[in-house]
This record gives sequence, C-alpha cells and structure tokens, in this order.
Amino acid sequence: MVMHKHVQWAAVSLLAILVSLSSSASAQIDPWDQKFNRGQSVVPVYEGWERNPDGSTTMVFGYMNRNYVQQVYVPLGPGNRIEPGGPDRGQPEHFLPRRNFFVFKVPVPKDWGDKELVWTLTANGKTETAHGNLHATW
Repeated sequence: MVMHKHVQWAAVSLLAILVSLSSSASAQIDPWDQKFNRGQSVVPVYEGWERNPDGSTTMVFGYMNRNYVQQVYVPLGPGNRIEPGGPDRGQPEHFLPRRNFFVFKVPVPKDWGDKELVWTLTANGKTETAHGNLHATW
C-alpha cells in the first residue's frame, strides 16, 4: 500500500510536468511584440495637410523607423524620393529610431486638386511608400 502511494505521487508529478511543458510549447511568440534593434524597414507616413493663408496647401510627413537602435541613412535619389517634383522635396536622409512625427512639409499649389504626392523610401532592402492627398479625411 505504501508503494501504491509513491507510484500515485509520481504519476501526479509526471502529469503536472507534462501539462506544464505542453502549455509552454503551445505558447506562440506574438510577432507584434517583437523588438528589432536593426535590419527593419523605415516607413514613410503621410500625416495630413494644412491650408495656407494664400489658398495653397502644405502636406505634412513623418516616418516610423521600425528599428529600436539602428539609425538609417538613405540618400536622396531612387531610394528616397518624392514624386511628382522630386526626388528632393525636403524629406530627411537620416532616420532616427522609432516614430517621428511632423518631420517635414511639402507645399503644393492652390490648384493641386486630387493629385497625390508619393514618398518612396527603401531602407534595409525594403521599399515602403506614403501617399499624400488633400481628401477631407486628412
């Protein structure tokens, strides 16, 4: 009977270990919770527009450097351009880590209408774009 209690205790202990291991193995890494020091893209962000006193408009842009440590340098040109009218419309070449709001502004004429400004940025081998327009949602 004493032997039976030891076997029963061992079985309960083994079961607890197996349950613990299976719950650990089934836990997934949340890809949205990962932090990368380097190697990630820099995402240009269109943040809206401002009406100027003369009736023209200024579009406002920022960016999200997805890296927590790496500062990225992307020279003006094919990998860092704004169209139409670019490549240089005042956008930065040096990108600090994480989110940077209201970094630069691009003036557009009164008759801009439904056209778009497109900022294309290639960093760490990944190309991202931001599309700026004067729609009322912005």
